[in-house]
Amino acid sequence: MESERYSPGYFLYGLLIIIGFTFTGAGIFLTRSLYAPAILFFLTGFLASVWLIRIHNRTNDSIASFFNSLRNDDTAIQFPDRLSSRSLRTLYDSMNRLNRHFQDIKMQSESNENYYKTLIRHAAAGLIVMNQRNQIELMNDMACMYAGISPETTRYKILEGKNPEFYQALCSMIPGENVTYKNARNNSFQLLFFRATLIRKNDQLLKLISIQDIRQELESKEVESYRKLISVLTHEIMNLLSPVTSVSKALFAQYHRENQPIRLSDMDDNTILTTIRGLHVIEEQSSGMMNFIHNYRKISKIPSPVIETFSVAEWMEQLRIVFTADLESEQIDFDLRADKAVRQITADKKLINQVLINVMKNAMDAVKEKEGDKKIEIHILPHEHNRVLIKISNNGPYIPPELQDKIFVPFFTTKKNGSGIGLSISQEIMKLHKGSLSVLSMPENYTVFVLEI
Repeated sequence: MESERYSPGYFLYGLLIIIGFTFTGAGIFLTRSLYAPAILFFLTGFLASVWLIRIHNRTNDSIASFFNSLRNDDTAIQFPDRLSSRSLRTLYDSMNRLNRHFQDIKMQSESNENYYKTLIRHAAAGLIVMNQRNQIELMNDMACMYAGISPETTRYKILEGKNPEFYQALCSMIPGENVTYKNARNNSFQLLFFRATLIRKNDQLLKLISIQDIRQELESKEVESYRKLISVLTHEIMNLLSPVTSVSKALFAQYHRENQPIRLSDMDDNTILTTIRGLHVIEEQSSGMMNFIHNYRKISKIPSPVIETFSVAEWMEQLRIVFTADLESEQIDFDLRADKAVRQITADKKLINQVLINVMKNAMDAVKEKEGDKKIEIHILPHEHNRVLIKISNNGPYIPPELQDKIFVPFFTTKKNGSGIGLSISQEIMKLHKGSLSVLSMPENYTVFVLEI
C-alpha cells in the first residue's frame, strides 16, 4: 500500500532534525547576508516539511479510510503488519484486530438475522410488521397465506390491491387491541384473531400484528359446551320425569287388574286417595319442569348492557350496605377495598351488581361449610389497557379442577336446592361487557372469582 511506501520508519525523526537544522541555518545565513546558501537551506527545509506533511496526511487518510469502511460495513480492508516503524506497526495491528472483531460481529449478526428470519417465516401464527405510514415491512408465510398472496413475494404493497378489506383491517388495528376478522378465502371461511402491539426499531415505532385462525378452536369449544349443556339438561329432565313415570305406572297398575280396567264398584277410598297423591306428585314435577324452562329462558334473555361510568367509592358503600347484614349474621369476616388508581368503572351497574350478588351468594354458601374463621374479600384493582379486575375470594372448600370446568355450565350445580343458572348468567353478562368471569381454586382452601371489565 502507499502508506507503507511512505512509512516514516527510517527517516521520520531524521526529517524533523533536518527541518530544524535547515531553517536554523537559513536564518543564520540571512543574518550574515549570505542569500544563496540561505535560500538553499530554506528550500531544503521546505521540501522536508512537505514530505513530512504528506506522510502525516497519508497516515491520517489510511485511518480515515479504515473508519469509513467500517461505517459502510466494508470489513475487507487490511493494513500491512511488516513495517519498520514500531508505532505505526502497532497502530496498524490494532486496526486489523479491530477490523477482525467487526467481521466476527457482522458474521454473528448475519447468522442471528437469518436464524430469526427463518423462525418468523415458518412460525405457526401469522406475523405482520407495519410502519406508521401503514406500509408493510414484513410478512411471514402464514400471514401471506391468510392474506391470499404468495409467500415468495417481497412486494407487500400488492396486498392493498389484491385484498383491500384485509389490508384495511390491518391498518385500522390499534396497538393493544384484539379483533376477530371473518376471512373468506378460496371458497372457505376463516375466523381470524388479530392482536396488535407496538415495537420500537431504532427511532421508529412499528406495529406488530399477530394472526391466528381460531375457527376450529371455537368450534371445538362450542361443541364441548353443547355436550356439557346437553348432559346437564338430560340429567335434570330425567330427574324431573322419573317420578312422573313411576307414579304413572303405579296409577296404571291401580286401575288395571289382569290387563283389564277395574269397575267402578271395585273402587274404594284407598284407590281414590292413592290417585289424589299420585296426581299431586305429577303436579309438583310438572311445576318443577315449568320452573326449569323458565330458568332456561332467563339465560337466553339477558338484556343488553346500558353502559355508564360510575364512581367506585360510591359503589363500594352501596355494596357494604347490601352485604354487611347477611355476612354479620353468618359471622363471616368481610373485607372490601379498591386500589386508589381505580376511581371509576364503565359498565352496566345493575348487571354487574347481579353478577356480584350471584358470586357472593356462592362464596357465602361455600364458607358456611367451613369450621373456624370464615372470610370473604372483594378487591378492585387496575388492569392493563384501562380495564378493571374485581376479585371475590373466600376461604371455603377447595373446588376440584373437574368441577371448575363445569360450574359455569347452565343448570350444573352441586347444591341440593341450587338452580345452576346463577354463575352461567353471570358469565354471559361479563361476555356482553366484552369481559370475563373465571375461577381459581387452590388446595389450601382458597377460591377466587375474577371479573374482568
